[in-house]
Amino acid sequence: MKQNSPAYDLECLDLAKNFGAVRAVKGVSFNIPSGSFFSILGPSGCGKTTLMRMIAGFEEPSDGDIRIKGKSVLGVPPNRRNVKMVFQHLALFPMMNVYENIAYGLRCAGVSKTHIRRKVHDVLERIALPDVAEREIHQLSGGQKQRIAIARCMVLDPDVLLLDEPLGALDLKLREAMKIELKLLQHQFNTTFIYITHDQSEALVMSDHVAIMNQGLFEQIGTPQELYNRPKTAFVAGFVGDSNRWSGTVKASDGTGGGWRRTRACR
Repeated sequence: MKQNSPAYDLECLDLAKNFGAVRAVKGVSFNIPSGSFFSILGPSGCGKTTLMRMIAGFEEPSDGDIRIKGKSVLGVPPNRRNVKMVFQHLALFPMMNVYENIAYGLRCAGVSKTHIRRKVHDVLERIALPDVAEREIHQLSGGQKQRIAIARCMVLDPDVLLLDEPLGALDLKLREAMKIELKLLQHQFNTTFIYITHDQSEALVMSDHVAIMNQGLFEQIGTPQELYNRPKTAFVAGFVGDSNRWSGTVKASDGTGGGWRRTRACR
């Protein structure tokens, strides 16, 4: 029954990853409610792609746990996790048409041709491209390719969809349009999206919650409004948007803690 279903689609508990002496992810914990658009925002090299690869099953954590729908997936290979991934360069099969691209995963799973046909046409309707099934991939626009890549994943009914900077290869005008499009698609499918990006505007426009990542750690998790208006660290204040900052040294304290920091951010 619904009341017994897990509260979160994804939970990461003290998740860490070491590459020799390099600690790429340093004990990250977070959870994502069902049907959320959650972004991980941070500069290049902060550990966000390593974190996503652990969730997908392409990297084994050095420590911690990953739970999908309340069940640990440690040791479960990528093809056995109900998690799908859209890559930056989409990885659509150029030798297959749109229908064959979307149907590929269902065929690998042994689904009947009748059921495949029904599911492919249903997902094409839901991404508002009902008439492109027979088109070749090279005949599609950049935005259409993005939607087909998402449809290829969503036809498999994943619990979580991972998106690794999928707008990075698009021109600026199309990238702006696709921000709204992705949020609408996420709402249409009501599936948890986890979006990796270093672009602040992408994360702030589309996300229900955003995690700011820096040097393998989450500095702050919150709504876009919380991160922009109430940053907890100087890094968050500087990374999320323009800010005025003054450096200073505390001369005295009443001993209560009082929220003093050596550097505070003001907007």
